[in-house]
Amino acid sequence: MCEEFKREKTEARRRLHNAQMRISEVERQMREVVSTYEVKMDEERWHRAELEKEHREVISRMNEYTAEQEMTIEHWKRCFSQLAALANGAIEEIPRLLAEAEAALPIFNPPREIEAFFNHCKKLMREMKSMIVRGRE
Repeated sequence: MCEEFKREKTEARRRLHNAQMRISEVERQMREVVSTYEVKMDEERWHRAELEKEHREVISRMNEYTAEQEMTIEHWKRCFSQLAALANGAIEEIPRLLAEAEAALPIFNPPREIEAFFNHCKKLMREMKSMIVRGRE
């Protein structure tokens, strides 16, 4: 019985030793997994920080571009308004000046070139008035 007890004790120790070895191996594997996970998490944090930095830079450039575009729009609006004011001023003066010039022409046999110029001016005035009416609609 003593002999059997020794064998059982030896067998139990052997199994305990094997269990401890397996536990040690599992612990080692778990430490490797945790270490690998931590390394990957650090890499992901770094990658995310880089992406956030790039995102902020893109947003900043976009805001700068938007501000630049708004300034360009305002510039062209001012230019267009000035051009429209100039055109409106010219349109107001041309009919009167054209009528005065026609009145100064000799009634009989006016020069063909001057008559052609007057007709061309009248045609341009009609077209400009038509464009203005269409622009207001």
